[in-house]
Amino acid sequence: MAGPGTSTRHDVGALTHAVENVFRKIIRLLIGRMSLKKLQEMIQIIFVEETEAKLKRESPGKSVALGDIALHTGFDTRTIKKIRTHIAVSDPLYQDSNFLDGFMPLFKVFDVWMNDGRFYDQESGKPRQLKVEGEGATFNILVKSAIQARGLTARAVLKRLEDIGIVRHDAAAGTVVLQQEDNVFISKNDLDLLDVGFTALGNLASTINHNIQSNLNQDARYFQRGSWNYHFDPDRIEEVRAVIHQYLTGVDNQSRELITSLAEPTSREGQLTAGIGMFYFEEG
Repeated sequence: MAGPGTSTRHDVGALTHAVENVFRKIIRLLIGRMSLKKLQEMIQIIFVEETEAKLKRESPGKSVALGDIALHTGFDTRTIKKIRTHIAVSDPLYQDSNFLDGFMPLFKVFDVWMNDGRFYDQESGKPRQLKVEGEGATFNILVKSAIQARGLTARAVLKRLEDIGIVRHDAAAGTVVLQQEDNVFISKNDLDLLDVGFTALGNLASTINHNIQSNLNQDARYFQRGSWNYHFDPDRIEEVRAVIHQYLTGVDNQSRELITSLAEPTSREGQLTAGIGMFYFEEG
């Protein structure tokens, strides 16, 4: 026989499944580009900031109690005080050097190699060729200087850097050379695509949040629709993509013309951004 909490547990389980599905897809984009440690740190800060902002909107003019933030975040008040202090004295995350340091373990190795006088030639400004091990400034010492994580060895770092073509390892000579110095872990093209992609994700999330808040007022809801079908032959999917791409290109051109016609001709303070988003998706 189901207990009195069964319905609640089912609702929470459904929400958990939905959030997990979204997070998995976002994390696939972040693997190799951002460490789990930094993602956790970012989420903590943002969760506290957004919780406090929500509570202020609900009670304008009133200060937000630590206990109310604790109730919404699950943090104890000491942790909340610590995060609040960090927010008050720090730059925005994307400008905070302390946050950006160690953003990804391999980023830090690259950063030390390019900026620590032990590992680059100060006259040429170029990274030195390093012995893998031995006396002096070796690759092993570089990794130990850059990364203080247990179980992450210089050998594992070297293999990864070699696999992605960042270094050239001469096993016979026992040396390592940094052979790529620009856009090392995120190429310019990748960075542009990630920026556009995450902007689109953020816009969709804003629309969903607005529609949830406006659930009882249909007239206030933003347009949000999706259409899909489960019966596609994998052998014909390229043909399907081409047809849909052609169709969406035409709709996109119409949307751009419509948005431009509705916008004011000149820029001024206090204006809003509004737009129409479109994308095609597949799932296995």
